Amino acid sequence: MQKLPHHFLLITCMFVAPLFFCKKQVDYASVVVHDHLPSLSLNVSSSNIALYQANANQNAIRFDWGYQGANVTDAVYYVLEFSLKQDQFAFPFELPVGNSMSVTLAVEQLNELLLRMIEPGDADDISVRIKYMRQVSYNQKVVSNEEIFYSDQILLKVTTYRPIITYASPNYLTLPGNYQSWNPLLAPKIVSKPGMNEFEGYVYFPIEYPQFLFVSGNLWSDFVFGHIGHNMFGIQGSSLSIFGGKGTYLIRASRNTNTWSYTKVYSWGLNGSAVPSNGEQDPELTQNPTNKCMWTLNINLAEGDLFFRANNNNDIKMGNLWPGTDHIPDYNGDPIHINKPGNYTIELDLSFPGNYMFHVHRNFK
Repeated sequence: MQKLPHHFLLITCMFVAPLFFCKKQVDYASVVVHDHLPSLSLNVSSSNIALYQANANQNAIRFDWGYQGANVTDAVYYVLEFSLKQDQFAFPFELPVGNSMSVTLAVEQLNELLLRMIEPGDADDISVRIKYMRQVSYNQKVVSNEEIFYSDQILLKVTTYRPIITYASPNYLTLPGNYQSWNPLLAPKIVSKPGMNEFEGYVYFPIEYPQFLFVSGNLWSDFVFGHIGHNMFGIQGSSLSIFGGKGTYLIRASRNTNTWSYTKVYSWGLNGSAVPSNGEQDPELTQNPTNKCMWTLNINLAEGDLFFRANNNNDIKMGNLWPGTDHIPDYNGDPIHINKPGNYTIELDLSFPGNYMFHVHRNFK
């Protein structure tokens, strides 16, 4: 029998041997990746929760989970997922918890988290589950992310609250005037972020010729500022006047430049790709008859974006700055995105200076 030449055997081994080693590596990785983790059991301390700002620092809820009849020694990473019940995790919010087997959330934390899904002050059904995955390194490459597992979901009934920021002196100015009997204790306020000295707020004047003063506090013994020429204000000035008749106004004042301004708000409307076309006229929100700094609208929206616009132009325009989940309207912010077409109730509440809020609530019929 004729023997094969040595160089032929050597070349054959060079090609065949790596195939065996590669096959072994693939099999090993496959076993690691596709070895399923046991099922998890998710538990919750309470399934019906009403949240209140007065209890902000108290514990609201505790989640814990464990494997059903099994112990896992590998490193496993866990994520809590929250979803509106009707959305069935189509748009979940994720809270990574690392390798912990439990997590406790304070009232303020849970409220802030769920405001991404529930309008402030509303009650809704929330589904919660654990997403988990094994983390195993092989040849310095993580191969376990190919498999993700989920626990059974549990259902919560949660009522959120609208968080209100309190502004202390000197971060507010009161506006006592002839439209409310010159009472600084009951006068509306405009506010500034601490240290900025730039104040603003929306004020309704119920008379045709409003006059007022700025008071740095809520007593006449505090610093009082009035008109000292043009759009300037200062100490020992005369009454500041509004020329535009009764109505709702955006009032701004700067302690940095001692200047002030007012803009009458005739209307608030919606504009954007989610809003049905109405020619050049924005669909208008209806002003609340008892709270003139609040507007609402029931409207059919498409998937897309929307903005709030005052007076049917872009001079006063509000969106929501990234990440766009806090229900706080921001001047010239990013568009508010509508994920699903349908009938919506829209509310814009500018009645609490420094605590503006909007609601975009999808109605289910």
